[in-house]
This record gives sequence, structure tokens and C-alpha cells, in this order.
Amino acid sequence: MVVPAGSLTEALALAQSTRPQVVVTSLSLPDVERSRVIEVFRQKLGAPIVATDADPQVQDAVDAVRRGAADLLPVDVDRERLLETVRRAMSGVRTQQIEKKVQQQQEIDPNGQLLTQSPRMMEVFEKIRLVARTDATALILGETGTGKELVARAIHERSRRKERPLVAVNCGAFTETLLESELFGHEKGSFTGAVGRRDGLFEMADGGSLFLDELGETSLNVQVNLLRVLEEMCFRRVGGRDLVHVDVRIIAATNVHLDRAVDAGKFRQDLFYRLNVFPIPLPPLRERMEDVPLLMRHFLDEFATEYTLEPPSITREAMDLILGYRWPGNVRQLRASCERWVVGHSGGRLREEQLGPEFLGSTRPPAAAAPLHRAVGLPVLDPSRPIPDQLKVAVAAMEKAYFSELLERTGGHFGQTAAAAGVTRRTLYNKVRELDLRVPEADDPAPDA
Repeated sequence: MVVPAGSLTEALALAQSTRPQVVVTSLSLPDVERSRVIEVFRQKLGAPIVATDADPQVQDAVDAVRRGAADLLPVDVDRERLLETVRRAMSGVRTQQIEKKVQQQQEIDPNGQLLTQSPRMMEVFEKIRLVARTDATALILGETGTGKELVARAIHERSRRKERPLVAVNCGAFTETLLESELFGHEKGSFTGAVGRRDGLFEMADGGSLFLDELGETSLNVQVNLLRVLEEMCFRRVGGRDLVHVDVRIIAATNVHLDRAVDAGKFRQDLFYRLNVFPIPLPPLRERMEDVPLLMRHFLDEFATEYTLEPPSITREAMDLILGYRWPGNVRQLRASCERWVVGHSGGRLREEQLGPEFLGSTRPPAAAAPLHRAVGLPVLDPSRPIPDQLKVAVAAMEKAYFSELLERTGGHFGQTAAAAGVTRRTLYNKVRELDLRVPEADDPAPDA
């Protein structure tokens, strides 16, 4: 969409709602000096700038580029050259954005295990960066298989404790007694089978980080002892009397909604507050489906290399099923599926029926399209009616939705709406009458009939 403006002030005002991807501007604007046009747009909007001038010379173009413009063109530039310059400017921005994302990923995850192109995961990367520079307790929240341990490792490896160990324990894998012994250690003879003194994980993690996975599975008694350690950084071994002092950074994770567990009396409220200093929610894979092809390629190549096999190619129909699946086991399930596909279909073509029984019926039903049609005012095609008649109705509905949105965005301004649609004001007026469009009141009325 193209939004015209007659001055710098008007352009900046319109940019608040339109967020332009590129600015095409004359250097001769009524409310700003020529020498400052590029600078002001660059500072205020941050979008690439294509400048125009009456008769630009080579030195003028060099100066414009130095001030931050993508290019300087003559005012009467032909349409094709202008479009090509705009495309090139936007392409440069996208390249910079991709490079920035890659750099952020490499900084947070130098081992390349947290692969993503999802905005949701980029937010997670930013949270990792912020909490890693402190010793604050981090609480990683997410479903099973979303990569909580990878996030914990990324936090540790970017912290001042990275030269000391990161010790991990799955709290849900132990009974209450065994978990206390695992965490705090025990003295000789403290229980049957304790034939000697044993250091716990807190001592092993001294100076480093302790990752408490699935913390929501712990008993209330263990939670009491954990709270004491978090508050005082000291504890007694099971069966011991002496206090053991440690310096440990806690990173906790759970797939349980701890606030709900608190309400149900299954988790201590004071421990929840102590842990919930800096929460990091991880999105499930179904909410970052743009990452599925990227992760698949990584896992297929990984297992092909490990087993000295050729990764399978995937048919379009199979890929549709994969992208329509909800992945309840998240990234862990995707990784296991890729391993199965490499082992079972090395060097071949992976088809729908070969994906596995869990994928049968996983495509999104066609009926899901109906709400989208209703949202934009489009009719759902009726198989009992002639297709040409229905297409006429659909096209009219699309036109009505399109022009209605443009008129709404411009506040009923006919000049801006016509320019954005690439039609004359007279054509726009005819469309308003033909499609019975509602026009917001504006200072630029329709031409007289």
C-alpha cells in the first residue's frame, strides 16, 4: 500500500499508523531544509529512504547516500527504475534483519541447538541475554519437549559462572527421600544403604548453576528445604548436623502451571514467589510452526551423519501433514520422528502413509476456512451453484473488503485512498456507489456525480 503525504509533518503523522517499510521522498519539502530531509526521516522512522530531486548530479547522489539514503533519483524517474530501487532498499533491510537474528542466535546459542526463525523465540533469546548477566533465579516455563534444558544451558554459558559446572536434575524422577539425598547429599549410616558420606548436587554445583527440571513434581517437604537453601545458601546433608555453605545460581523449569498448583495447595506460595523472579515462557512447537522445516532439516542431517545414511526426501503431501500436525511432544517429538524417518526411509521419498499412525487425520479440516471467509466478508463457495456466478460474487466481496479497509485507514480521504489503490478518484467514487461502501467523513469528499 502506498500512502502519499505533502509534507514532512504529514508523513511522520501517517507513519504512526502505517509503519512504512520504505520512504520515497523529495528533498524539497515545505517544512524542512533540504539538507535535513534524509536525516530526519532516518532518525524518526528508521526505514530505508529513496530520495528524489529535480536534477541530481553524481556528487548529489554520493552526499545523499552518505547521509543515509539508499539512492537519489530524478523526480521524473521512470516507474520501473523506481520500483527496482525500492525493492533493492527493502531487500537490504531484510538482509540486515536476518543477519541480526543470526548474530543474536549465535551469541545466545553458539552450539546451534536452539534453531529458530520465530519472533516468539527471539523474545526468549532476549530474556536469556538479560538474565544471564545477573545471578537472578530464572524460571523456565513450557510444555514437555520445548527445550527447557537448552535454555538453561544457554543462560549458564553466558553467565559469569560459565567456567564452573552446570548440574542438572529431573526432580520428577526421584521419590521424596531419594531426591533429598540427591540434592543435599547424606552422611554415612543416615539410611539403609548409606555406606559412606556422599556429596549432593548443590555441593557439586558450587560456584556454578543448578538446573532443577520439573520442579513442580516435588513434595511439600522438599519444597520447604529448597526454600531454605535459596534464602540462605546453606543446608545440612541428610543425617548430618553441620551446615554446608554453597554459592549456586538456581535455574528452575516446570511444565506445571505453578500458580494453579499454589491455589490447589500442591506448591508452596513462598517458594513460588522466590522462584518466579525472572520467568521465561517457551512457546510450544505448534505456535512456532515456521520453525518446523528448519528443525527438520537439522535433525535429518544430524541422524543421517550419525548413522552414515542418506536423509529421505519428503513429498509435498507428507509435508502438508507434518505442518498440519499439532506436535504434542514438541521439538523432542519432532527430533524422534526425524530419527525414525532417517532409519526407516534412508535415501528414499517419505510419503504420507509412511509418517506414522499419529499423523493420520492430522490435516486441518477445510471447514476451518469458513471463519476466515466470514472475517473478511467473503462467501463460502456452494458446490450446487455454477462456479462463474459464485466467482462474480466472491470478487465483488473481495473488492468491497479491500476498498472498505483502505477508506477506513485513510479516514475517508478520497485522494489518499485512490492513490493507495492505484485508481483515479472518479473510479473510486464509482466503486463506492457500485459496492455500497460506507465512507468515513473526511476533509477530502468524493467528486460530484
